[in-house]
Amino acid sequence: MEKRTALIIGASSVGGLGEAAARRLAQDGCAIILAGRAVERLAPLAQALDADVVSCDILDEAAIAALAERAGPVDVLVNASGTTLGRSILKTTRADIEAQLAMHVTANILLLKHFGAIMPRGASIILFSSVVSRLAGQGLVAYSAAKAALDHVVRIAALEFGPLGIRVNAVAPGFALTPMTEAFLSNARLDALYRRETALGELTQPDQVAAAISYLAAIDCYTTGDIMQISGGAQLCRLPRIEELKA
Repeated sequence: MEKRTALIIGASSVGGLGEAAARRLAQDGCAIILAGRAVERLAPLAQALDADVVSCDILDEAAIAALAERAGPVDVLVNASGTTLGRSILKTTRADIEAQLAMHVTANILLLKHFGAIMPRGASIILFSSVVSRLAGQGLVAYSAAKAALDHVVRIAALEFGPLGIRVNAVAPGFALTPMTEAFLSNARLDALYRRETALGELTQPDQVAAAISYLAAIDCYTTGDIMQISGGAQLCRLPRIEELKA
């Protein structure tokens, strides 16, 4: 990979998917820019990768516009930032729904708006979907709906940005042991439940997601509008039911 610039948003969690993506793209030879709200948490990774750090709250369009101006026409944009929510429909509030849509749909559309206008031909935009965008799971209505909407945003963006020479894809990880999922996957019984519902019998590893991002970022990649499943075949199975999780 030629020396190009990659901007990774959401890499502040040690052991998270964003951190793995940043390390892999640096290994591929990219100059790295890290962005997020908690810039102090990005400092150790920035030092390790000799990366620049920019403060940005992607829920604020003005901050996204400022990030695009500060980072400039990057060759690779990865947005790994996100949050999840487990709540039944009967207990879901309007605020719950709007928060998930704001993070996973609105923010990504605005990132596409501001960076699509400045990225060069041959650039790659990689967003984060999830295996639950296509698998129905109890208690995941707001999060899953937002991720499913994001999948269609990716397809539309790929069509609109194709004439500009910019590719747009998403990775859809399965369940991985990260800071976001540690609260329940650190439980051996629950870990076994989720492993069972994959074709390969293992949870997704952050480095496996990073490898997919490396491919989608590569100059010779000819993929766009794709939602790449990085789940060991979990998309072929099902999510554990509530009664199994509570047993």
